[in-house]
Amino acid sequence: MKRLLCFTTGCIYFFATSAQNFERIKPENITIARDTFGVPHIFAPTDAEAAYGLAWAHAEDDFKHIQHNLLAAKGRLGEVLGKEGVLFDFALKFLGIDTLVEQRYKADLSEPFRKVIDGYVQGINAYAAAHPHEVLIKNALPFTGHDVIKGYVLSLSLMSGVGMTLKAIKENRFEEFFAPNDQGSNAMAIAPTRTEDGKTWLLINSHQPIEGRFAWYEAHINSEEGWNIIGGLFPGGVTIFVGANEHLGWAHTTNYHNFGDVYKMQTKPGNRKYYKYEGVWKKFGSRKLSLKVKLAGLKIGVKKKVLDSEYGPVFKTKHGWYAIRFPAYHDIRSAEQWYRMNKAQNFEEFESALKMQAVPLFNVVYGDRNGNILMHSGGKLPYRNPKLNWKLPINGTSSAYKWTELVPYEKMPTVLNPECGYVYNANQTPLQASGESCNWDGKLIGLQLFMYNRGERYKELLEAHTGPFTWNDFLRIKFDKFYTQKGCYADRFKAAYELDETKYPDIADAVKKLKSWNLSGEVNNKDAALAMVFHDILMKKNNGPFALLMIRNQKISEAEAVDALRKAKQFLRKHHGSLDIPLGQVQRHIRGNVNIPASGLREVSRAADAKLYDKKRGLYRIISGDGYIQLVKFGGEYPEIWSVNAYGASSKPNSPHFTDQMEMFQREEFKPMTFDKNLILLNAESKYAPR
Repeated sequence: MKRLLCFTTGCIYFFATSAQNFERIKPENITIARDTFGVPHIFAPTDAEAAYGLAWAHAEDDFKHIQHNLLAAKGRLGEVLGKEGVLFDFALKFLGIDTLVEQRYKADLSEPFRKVIDGYVQGINAYAAAHPHEVLIKNALPFTGHDVIKGYVLSLSLMSGVGMTLKAIKENRFEEFFAPNDQGSNAMAIAPTRTEDGKTWLLINSHQPIEGRFAWYEAHINSEEGWNIIGGLFPGGVTIFVGANEHLGWAHTTNYHNFGDVYKMQTKPGNRKYYKYEGVWKKFGSRKLSLKVKLAGLKIGVKKKVLDSEYGPVFKTKHGWYAIRFPAYHDIRSAEQWYRMNKAQNFEEFESALKMQAVPLFNVVYGDRNGNILMHSGGKLPYRNPKLNWKLPINGTSSAYKWTELVPYEKMPTVLNPECGYVYNANQTPLQASGESCNWDGKLIGLQLFMYNRGERYKELLEAHTGPFTWNDFLRIKFDKFYTQKGCYADRFKAAYELDETKYPDIADAVKKLKSWNLSGEVNNKDAALAMVFHDILMKKNNGPFALLMIRNQKISEAEAVDALRKAKQFLRKHHGSLDIPLGQVQRHIRGNVNIPASGLREVSRAADAKLYDKKRGLYRIISGDGYIQLVKFGGEYPEIWSVNAYGASSKPNSPHFTDQMEMFQREEFKPMTFDKNLILLNAESKYAPR
């Protein structure tokens, strides 16, 4: 009888609220007010109750992807997503994140924040109990606070370089070890001294997949304990990750410092259970991992043996045995750092949160009501002995390369209130973050040095501007669609733009068209469609993200350019009958029944990363790039906030908010947001308690 009861919703909720010694949340204390775009505004007396409301509201809109991230934290995503999911399950256990969180949860997280997490998981488990048909794996419930924190540590570890490291080891591509992915970001803050209205302006524009486990979800959290913020978070997040409260706001962009190292191990001839370390043969530690993967509808058990060394876990390939060492998966406090950033009321409190250095990567671009602006390139950067050679992979026989300390906050790249009056970052090196006379000029081993087109373009446009910025200037820079004529794009793709059409008569028309292109991704540009397909073919040939083509040493060769241009011409002729067609005829913004032309290109400020979607009709669909965008002006009693999301507030096709922001998003328009509770409740589309 007891076993039978455990399959009922009541049993799920009972264990979610009593077995873990939670302080029981009263849902009737919480109000979820949905505005006319379906964005949830959560009002509650306490932070824990607000977290409960956030969990419930987010689950109403995207419970599937919340479960995906929490199942990965349980090491069970492979049971749902098969091979794709089991990679995350493996990483969780390979890095030891599961045991670390279990050991450190109470010691490392403050009691007030643990209450917030408890409130969040109560909300998720209550939603699951009320909607059992949406539960993906019933015996995976209840979700716990430990699962939430494991999810944070796992995702951030992979983002901080571990994911690319494992790929580099497997494919023996160490020269591209810190290669970027296509999910970049733009951020900009302008001081009151440079704005037409004397207010601080902030752009928050992170580039992520626009749907799925790591797509932005917009929410407003308001508790009577001082938590009041509007912004974006990912499924499974318990706070806002980027956004603005009444006093301040911030954006994140991904930075590509060397946040860890790879060591090639020297194993003992004839007995690979041992490796050389400090002149002696030392035995590898050994662990057995148990995984499950969904294959052909069946859940197959998989056993995997993992070795450990002085540097960390060891990954075995046909190219050799490699150990990896990253600080990211040795700290569980990232979620609490974001919570403190959410609740900061001034620059001093915000900087105090940053000094935790618990979030293992990301640049921060910040602005506040007092006129402060900041660009800080943060994260857990190991302190490496400058007398040693840190070229990867490192010879793993010496303890000299086993770093134990991090570069402190004060020595990380920082530009605070520069005389130039602005800061920016678009994933480029933090050595370029403001005007030429205002940049940080320090040195660190492992510091990101490379630029991208977006960073070069921001630099070009901001430095060329004199006098105060108008709001139209601000929007023009954000939605710029050009590649720079003298930057990394022009350099790496030089061969394509110097082709002699008389040498290649079969593609002479395509060569002329590419060379006459103005390097812009406007939706009606009749040269940009050829360029977009040309870029996509080159990206696939080189088996890496498009951004990599702009920062690697190897340039596009004439032969590569000719081959890709020939294929691009064939594609457009076959599917569209002409080369002379608008970009928006080929590149589309698609969801449900909405299918509209899309502007932008890869690695321009109006970032649009497109993937071939309809092979018969030759249509590309935007899958990442610009997604959630927030614009903020600080200066009055409350900040002025405008935002837009690529699709809408809900991931459920039957929701009216599944696609209702798409047209606005492509028109580059925004909806106003507010902290005014009376106004929110007055105009709300719906108001209810999460029951």
